[in-house]
Amino acid sequence: MTRVSENSNTHAVNYSIGKAKKHLEDLQMKGSSLLNINRPSDNPIANVEALHLTSSSTDNRQYMRNADFATLQLNTADKVLEQLGEMLLKAKEIALQQSSDFYDDNIRKNVSNEIKQIYNQALAVANTRVGNRYIFAGHSTLNPPFNEFGDYLGDKGHVHLEISKDFFIPANLNGYEIFYNSNSSTKLNESPVKAIRDTLDLKGDKETINSGPLENNRDLASVDTVDTGSNKFTKENNLFGILTNLNTALETNNSKIIHELLEHFDENISRLITLRTRVGSIITSIDMTKDSIHGDNVNNAAQKSKLIDADIAEVFSDIEKQQSVLRTTYQSSNAMMNKTLLDFLR
Repeated sequence: MTRVSENSNTHAVNYSIGKAKKHLEDLQMKGSSLLNINRPSDNPIANVEALHLTSSSTDNRQYMRNADFATLQLNTADKVLEQLGEMLLKAKEIALQQSSDFYDDNIRKNVSNEIKQIYNQALAVANTRVGNRYIFAGHSTLNPPFNEFGDYLGDKGHVHLEISKDFFIPANLNGYEIFYNSNSSTKLNESPVKAIRDTLDLKGDKETINSGPLENNRDLASVDTVDTGSNKFTKENNLFGILTNLNTALETNNSKIIHELLEHFDENISRLITLRTRVGSIITSIDMTKDSIHGDNVNNAAQKSKLIDADIAEVFSDIEKQQSVLRTTYQSSNAMMNKTLLDFLR
């Protein structure tokens, strides 16, 4: 027959009471925090899954910030393209009117002042900023992309932002593809590493076209000019050069040049429409990605709730049960404890 000592009884009672109190404490922690996992050791596997879901939600928040910033940039660019299109249509209307022999040199000189204003307006929107960054300067966003002569001082780079996992979009248009006759295009998911490499390859090969300021009695500076009578006109097909040539043709009463510029106006207007279409497609892609991210966030939150959130009804039911267990443990141990020597001598 095995002999049970008083020390053994005492340790057994203390162990039973401590175990019941520990279980009750865990349930009370769950009830107060409303979490099923308060320590990683409570459920290591579920804790790892919850951490992955938290990391994914954090990434999604950054993707949303990137998408919002890209949307702001592209909406601003689209507004500028719309304004430039209206300016070119106005200038084309003037050129179409003044190409007729019905107007004399005095009228054309007076009309040239309106072309100067259109030129200045185009130059102003070409240096549009969002915050303190010039949106048409490529990667050189802290410096004005155009000077007073219409020279492009930026680069051909695009700022790429990641708006979902491994999905990059160009968040800007560079001034060269807007104001100059460029056939460059950008893929929606082009890697920014490749864009940076392309920018480095273009370093030292920056293309600028001097159109010259709009003022009376001057020759227009250009990298490539053509003589027409006693005046020089830029040969390059760029927005500022066309406006400059139109202004010069009006001042010099040259209807032939005015008529020839109509085709160039159409080309530039067509290019602006193409760019607006591209910007619109990128914005649509951003909106679809944002909707997908919203859906992922909802799913992640639901899955995380299943892993770490406590079932309140079940927790409080378990608390009541465990309190009954603890009371029973106290009552059963009461008969075993508080024994004296006289109790054994009876």
